[in-house]
This record gives sequence, structure tokens and C-alpha cells, in this order.
Amino acid sequence: MCIRDRYQRRVRGVEMVMKALALALALIVLVSLVYGEIPRACSTSDTDKFPFCNPNLDLDSRLKDLISRISDADKPKLLTARSSPNNNIPSLGVPEYDWGANCVHGVQSRCGTRCPTSFPNPNALGATWNMSLVYDMGQVIGIELRALWLEGAGENRPDNLPHVGLDCWSPNININRDPRWGRNVEVATEDPYIGGLYGSAYTRGLQEGKLDKRFLQAVVTLKHWAAYSLENYGNVTRHNFNAIVNAYDLANTYFPAFKTSVIDGNAKGIMCSYNALNGIPTCASQFLNTTLRGDWKFDGYVTSDSGAVADIYTQHKYVPDAERAAAVALKGGTDINSGGVYESALLKSLADGYVSESDINLALYRTFKLRFQLGLFDPIDDQPYWHVPPTAVNTPESQALNLLATRQSMVLLKNDKNTLPFPKGKKVAVVGPHFNATGVLLGNYLGQVCPKSPGDTSCMTSMLEAISAANANGVVIGAEGCSVTGSSTNGFAEAIALAKAADYVILALGLDGAVESEGKDRYSITLPGVQDQFSQEIVNLGKPTAVVLINGGAVAVDWLHQHAPAILEAFYPGFLGAIGIADVIFGNYNPGGKLAVTVYDSSFTSQSNFLDMSMTNTPGRTYKYYKGTPLWPFGYGLSYTTFSLKWSNSKTEFTVSNLNRDAITLTVNVTNTGRIAGDEVVQAYFKPDNDPLIIKQLFGFQRVHLEPGQSQIIRFVMDYKTVCTADKNGDIYSVPGHYAITVSYTHLTLP
Repeated sequence: MCIRDRYQRRVRGVEMVMKALALALALIVLVSLVYGEIPRACSTSDTDKFPFCNPNLDLDSRLKDLISRISDADKPKLLTARSSPNNNIPSLGVPEYDWGANCVHGVQSRCGTRCPTSFPNPNALGATWNMSLVYDMGQVIGIELRALWLEGAGENRPDNLPHVGLDCWSPNININRDPRWGRNVEVATEDPYIGGLYGSAYTRGLQEGKLDKRFLQAVVTLKHWAAYSLENYGNVTRHNFNAIVNAYDLANTYFPAFKTSVIDGNAKGIMCSYNALNGIPTCASQFLNTTLRGDWKFDGYVTSDSGAVADIYTQHKYVPDAERAAAVALKGGTDINSGGVYESALLKSLADGYVSESDINLALYRTFKLRFQLGLFDPIDDQPYWHVPPTAVNTPESQALNLLATRQSMVLLKNDKNTLPFPKGKKVAVVGPHFNATGVLLGNYLGQVCPKSPGDTSCMTSMLEAISAANANGVVIGAEGCSVTGSSTNGFAEAIALAKAADYVILALGLDGAVESEGKDRYSITLPGVQDQFSQEIVNLGKPTAVVLINGGAVAVDWLHQHAPAILEAFYPGFLGAIGIADVIFGNYNPGGKLAVTVYDSSFTSQSNFLDMSMTNTPGRTYKYYKGTPLWPFGYGLSYTTFSLKWSNSKTEFTVSNLNRDAITLTVNVTNTGRIAGDEVVQAYFKPDNDPLIIKQLFGFQRVHLEPGQSQIIRFVMDYKTVCTADKNGDIYSVPGHYAITVSYTHLTLP
């Protein structure tokens, strides 16, 4: 009997029986998860006889055998994200599996025996300029995901469902195109080069575990493919936005981070985005097959963002109905649908001839292949990943890494007359809307951080607590002064009085999820509410004052840039954020972070159209193309010590013909010329003389830690690939002509 006949002969009575059976099986699975027993494939005498359970067969044969045994009715739920615990197949011994755990800066699950480690947000991690740290974070997240999965942990919600899977919908490697975007908290940088290194380091850390090289530790899902950086602006939302992007910008800006993460990082997952790209919804775009799987040899799976397949017909109107949306998504290369379209419409799409059985089976092949590569269909006795203990979560080592990441992410933007660090033992006033922050420091995409309940932050160290602890033998007082977004000035008087009575003042300002978030962009990039007015009154008191900024997208603090004595950019610094801030304020840690974004002044929003995806249209976007003068440039960051650089090369200009013959090594000597130990990030840029668009482009960097008087040699290797760029057609080539090389540190440039 053909598939179409089987589909058409289903009757309502059978459907009701199947639904009841599915509900009963789901309850059985739920009970087993509650008691920490993870359903396992090929684990009974009735199922381990199947050829797909035989680990001695080659993977291709096992996959084909399994797929041949799956009924048509079961296939849509297997290609639907977050269907756990309803997507098991008891007759084949195939357990439930959930596609859709998030791990942006930690596992986004409920606590097991321990709560998952919550690292700084990616916008802070980008400021570390430390990819080995990102790799180590990926390792921690991967092993914690395994442990929490084995304990039956679900997503961070009261019902503990769905049970998290072993694929992470992370990292987000879209670029920080514009500070107005509500999800800048989730991305590391505006620079495609750093974005690719970040994505690759995270990918290798998460996927390549240390316990068993035969299997993947976990699976990354790079998001969001492609040209996605808008939430809700004017009458346009991410669900109906058509991103018009020319070939030059696709090749130079929007694709490189994905390309590097796939080719160098061997990423096994991609998430297609809500928006359309040049008129075609990304989840239906042949870019998934031609560029991703063709040019880059990607061999993993693609999932839609949640609801993105439905957007193909409901928002973009690309096709008229769900059946054809399911077809163009599946044939376009989207294997997993996060949403209900595949479950509700895929079989009808098959019956009507919009997709073939081979189209569906190809998606099953790609997705089950990863489950096999995770070791989920092999004997477990000799698999370390099946025996990761709950004590592998939130270890002292992971917390030490967390604190290092938090400290390294702090960027000192201003420090007139060495206002910072503050001396200890004095009276310090902490004022501003984030004066006693806890939860806001965590940013978004959170696992449960405290064991009491989801959303509880009582186990965190607050800003006041951290500053009090760091200010040994001193006094710390605090008041809010104003809220983040409110218009009331009623709290000004109390906060001003405390500041007047203090020796030193910390002014804690910034944003929160009510201002910027998934689904919510900013219209203004200045401080919201009455924070500007409040901060001016505090700074005008003339006390030694340090501004601490908490934010995702960069904030245009034009007045404070001119008048505040000291400014520390903390981003959303995570679970240990308050401790990291206090360490810098009182000199327990010497800041060495550098901006991985450009901080524009407030006029940027009137000069630049947020809906315009061009990077080069006036005034330009990012350090590569922006023609104006920012408040603080990309790569900027101060220290409590000083450094010097010296070229070891006599020549710092080259031609492409030089680079075609041989690779060239540029050697720089960096020395700590100050009195305390510190970190410096040495950054190498090139500028092609005959490219009218690119101002400069980063091609290498290294973060180094130096004791006073210590020097280190840093080497940057260049060849013709280093200076490759795209032409107007998106073709990659080395621009003929001369290249000027500069090396930057702190805020100075060595020509």
C-alpha cells in the first residue's frame, strides 16, 4: 500500500486511539524522568535485535534500517522540536528526545542535584577577546548538559518539561549590527572575524568533550541564519521583515561567522531565522543547501526558530498554506520544525505531492545521525557520557572559570586622574537603578540559578553585598534614586543625600529586559527614563564617582563621556557579575577587557536607518565602515597599568604579490611599563589602499598577561588569505595593491 493510500484511509477512531496511547506513553516517560531514569534505545530484548542497534554495523546502514521501520504517522513528531516526551516509538525502542535546549551562556534547564553554571552573557564574553576561555566555557556547558540530561532535568519552568535534549540552540553568532537591536546581549561582537572565532571556539568546546572521542559530547546549533538583527521596530517585526542584503554584505559581514564556525569549528547544527532574506524566508531558502551544505560541506541538521515555518505562509505570504510551507521548508533544507506545521501538515503535504517520502527520510537521516553520534543508540557500559555524575555540575573549577570570565569582560572606558581603583576602608555610596542588582545582571536565556525555584536569585551576591565585601573596614550605603525606565524623581533626594555624605560614589546605571529583549528593539540608545538627569546631579556633586553601566546594546552616554570621572562597562556580567564589578572598583582585579563593539553617540539613530541592512550606507556601521567619531571605538579599553609596543619588523606595508609568494610573520614586542600586573589585548589590522569601503579590518589579536616590567613577543602571520574580501558580487578574492598594517593596544595605534 502506498503512503498516500495509508494516509487517506486513516479514520477518526484510529486517531483517537493513537492519541490516547500517546498520552499514556507520555505519562510513563514523564514518570521515568521524574525519578531520573533516562529512557534508552536498544535496551530491551525486544528491541536490541534490530540491525540499527548493532554497533558493529556502519552508521549509514544502521540509519537506513531504523528509518525503514518508522511509520509515516510517527515521522512528523520526530521532526518537531520540543515534542518530548511525546516523540518516542515504543515498538522500536526509540526513546523521547527533545530538540531545543538553550545554552547561550549556560544550560537553560532546571536545577538537578546542582544548578547549572551561569556565565556572563555573550556581549560581555566578547569583550574578553579570549577564545580559549570561550572554548573552556563550551566544555563546561557540554558536560553539565550531559549531567543534567541524565538527571532528567527539564527546561527552566515549573513543570520541568520538556526534558532537555543534548543539542544546544546556541551560540548566537549574528553580528551586533546596530545598538538598537534587542538581542545584542546574546552576541559577542560587531566583527565577523571575532564572531567566527567565538562560534568556532564555543562549538569545539561544546561538541568535543574530553571523556570519549568516539562520540559528540553535545551538539551546537548556530543561530540565526541569516541576516537576522531586528525584533520589533515601527510596523515591522522579525516575523515579517524582509532583509534586503547585497552580495557584498552577505559575503563580508553576515555569512563569515557561520562559515568559520562550520568549516573550522565543525558545527553540527544551524537554526534558520524568522526573517526573509531578499524576498525568500530563510527557512525556505536554497542557501541552506547551496551555500551551507554545498560550498561549506556542512553535514549536520537545520532547525527552524520557533514558529518560523508558520511565518512562511502567515507572515511572509510566500506560500498560501501550511502544507506548502512545510514543503518549501523541508525541501529547502529545514530538517526540524520548532512549531506545529510539520506535525499538522507534513503528511497532507506528502499526500498532495508537495514533498516526497525521500525528502522526509533525508531529514530523519540527518537528525537521527546526530543522535547516533551522541552515543544514544550504542551500549552504554563503556560510554563515559552515560555516567556523568550530578557533581559534574557547578564545580569549583567551573565557578573559577566563571569568575575569570566575569573579570576579563570588564572594560574600563574612562579613568580621569586615576579615580579608580577606590581605596578600601572609606564610606562609599552606591546609587542608581542597579545599586543592588541581582537578577538583571544575569541577562537572558537563563537556566535556574538558585535551587529554591525558577526565577529565584536569592543565592546571588548583590551589588551592595559585593561592594561591601570588597570595601574592607569601610562603610557602604545605597539608594535607588530612580528606576530604569520610570519618570519619577522622588528618589533623587535620598540618593543625593547619601552621595553627599560619602567619600566615594558608585553610580549604577543602564538597561534591563523591559528596554531591550527578544521581541523588543530600542528606538533610542541613550539612558532611558530619568537616568541622565539623575546621573548629572550625582556627578555634579564633585565626588570621586565611578559610573557602572549594565546593558546589552551599547548606551550613548554623551554627557557622562565628557563629565564622569570614571566609567566601567560591565554589560550583563552574569551570576558573579557583582563580585567582578567590585573587584575592579577596589583594585582586586586590573581590568583588561576591550570593546568588541563600537559605542556611538546619541546622534547615530537619527543618521542611520535601523531597517537598512547595508553596512556601508552613510554613516556606515561597525568599525570597518563607520565614518563618524564614536564615543569609544571598537577595541578600546583602559587598564590600571601602562604598556608599550615596539615593532620588530622594519616593514609594515606589503603587496598581495608579497603575500602570494610567502606567508609573512609580523612580530611585536609588548611590555608592561607600569607598576602592577595587567592584561593587554594586542590587535592587528590591515587596510587595503585601493578599497574605498573598508576603513580597516582586524586579522589577528592576542590577550597577554604581564607582570610589571615583563615583555612578550607576539607574532601575527599573514598570507594572501588573510586579506581576502568580497567584491560586489560576493566573490572572495585578494584585492591587488598595497596593504598598511597597524597594531593597536589600549587606545593607541602603532603604525
